[in-house]
Amino acid sequence: MEIIDEKIEKNEEVTSSTEEQNVTQEETVEIPETTETEETAAVEAEPAETTEEASFEHMLEESLANIQNLEVGDKVTGEIINITDSYIFISLGGKRDAYTEKADYTDKKGNMPYQIGEKLTGYVVKCSETETLLAKSLLAVNLRVLQEAFEEKIPIRGKVTSLTKGGYNVDVSGIRVFCPLSHMDAKMVIDPQQFIGDTYDFLIIDFKEEGRNIVVSRRAILEEEKNKQKKETLAKLAVGTVVQGKVTRLTSFGAFVDLGGVEGLLHISQFSWSHIDSPSDVLNIGDTIEAKIIKIQKEKISLSMKALQENPVHKVFAELEEGQVVKCKVLRNLPFGSFVEIVSGVEGLIPISEMARGRRIATPSEVVKEGDMVEAQILKVDREKKKISLSMKELQPDPWQNFVQNFHENDVVSGVIENIASFGVFIKITEGITGLLPNAKMKASGEKIEKSSIGKEYKVRIVKIDPVEKRISLEPSVMPESVVEVKDDWNKYKQQKPKKEDIVEDNPFANL
Repeated sequence: MEIIDEKIEKNEEVTSSTEEQNVTQEETVEIPETTETEETAAVEAEPAETTEEASFEHMLEESLANIQNLEVGDKVTGEIINITDSYIFISLGGKRDAYTEKADYTDKKGNMPYQIGEKLTGYVVKCSETETLLAKSLLAVNLRVLQEAFEEKIPIRGKVTSLTKGGYNVDVSGIRVFCPLSHMDAKMVIDPQQFIGDTYDFLIIDFKEEGRNIVVSRRAILEEEKNKQKKETLAKLAVGTVVQGKVTRLTSFGAFVDLGGVEGLLHISQFSWSHIDSPSDVLNIGDTIEAKIIKIQKEKISLSMKALQENPVHKVFAELEEGQVVKCKVLRNLPFGSFVEIVSGVEGLIPISEMARGRRIATPSEVVKEGDMVEAQILKVDREKKKISLSMKELQPDPWQNFVQNFHENDVVSGVIENIASFGVFIKITEGITGLLPNAKMKASGEKIEKSSIGKEYKVRIVKIDPVEKRISLEPSVMPESVVEVKDDWNKYKQQKPKKEDIVEDNPFANL
């Protein structure tokens, strides 16, 4: 460097000036002939010795000042002091010497264009207290720096310049390196163009062919940072802690929330005390939420927004009474009944046996659909178990009141075949009123009803009406006169072993 050259010239001038001063002093000193002048000469010689020592210290300080604090990448110029088969040795002034590889300065034919005593310029590649290595070009310096970064796993900074097959071209201090598409981000890259022109930190994951093939990864940097952040975050989290996070993913069963390097799961059941059909109805990706940690199992964290909300059940259960009529929304139909929402966050069950009067129902969907608004009467409130049983049937008029007024025994009516049992056929006479046509009556009349006839009309005669037991006995409209009266087989129906679902219907809390 020019500064180093000036210091070298300055150091030479200082040395010449000191030598001239010493010569002048030696010429002016006279040796006395008498002993009386010895002491005087000794006294006069002391200032000269002191001046010489001061000049030497000054020269040493100047020499040490010429030893610069060099850094890798600095451009320097020095004098060639030796050339061997492999190396060129250069003096940078003072006690600072450097060397460089001879092959780096030879021409294409292998000839060395420099000689001892000439000036040589290069860039510092390696610098320590005992060694200073130079290179001809800054490119070589950067390659050595990148190689050291690869070996020491030190991050480098580069600018994404363009897309190439399978990834990106990245410029690192004038050197083109390659970053695979899968290593540009910690997550899948949807829009490859978004990274072009931006500068990022990378980690060199491959260094081959003396730097002609360098592969870098930004994902390695991001994952390392994420793991570090994850450990720090996990150390701070505890069950019961209220945290803030950003929604990163939505699924059918909940939402994943980034808490700072670690994800927590907010299950759909923990969104709110009220029923939620889909997480996307409440949250969007990117939303910032506040939630409470309710469980930590290793790195699995369960969150709850519901835990931060007041439970509406306590207030509602204190206000609800048996016999009260409420409007509710059908949430879901199950084989044993329908769950309904009475108020937000409070559910009850309408058993299948309490859905309609006077008729048998195979599934709740025959009466209500999910999403329907219905009126129901509260049958029972279990405040301890937080269960509510309701009935739609209690609010429906009793069809028997109209039936006994409009229909009489021995009337011939047209009904609809509703079901066929082993002992007879159930025929619906009016809505909510079903009678039994025993097999014995059909056999006597010569009638036979197949299952394919279910849903078809069939004429029958009302034999007996029992409004207390709510039973109607039927027979074919045309019967032989010689037929002996037989039992109506209602007893067989009554004595049948109850089905499992019948038992469930009688207990409104069985399936809560």
